[in-house]
Amino acid sequence: MKTLTRKDEMMLLAVLRLGEEAALVALRELLNQHTGKPWSVGNVFVSLEKLEKLGYIDSSLGAPSARRGGRAVKFYTVNRVGLRALKEAREMQDSLWEGLYDVIFNA
Repeated sequence: MKTLTRKDEMMLLAVLRLGEEAALVALRELLNQHTGKPWSVGNVFVSLEKLEKLGYIDSSLGAPSARRGGRAVKFYTVNRVGLRALKEAREMQDSLWEGLYDVIFNA
């Protein structure tokens, strides 16, 4: 399995956090809020497309919305492969962090 980049990891966590509301604009807002950095719609879209192509997330279309001119909103969910990738990333980070907390935070 491909090692997740930090950006991939943040995107997967954002999709999980939003659950059924995980659509492009909501994901962008959540990432802006939690990272304190601006995420463009294009940046989020490209990341979602990449994760879907890698098989970590699935997408589905919601009902057409009058607010969007009749266009359906695309929603994303993390699948089993994505969950396994997150678990492996966390385990790898934990093993690298082991024993370093005091070195870093008590310096």
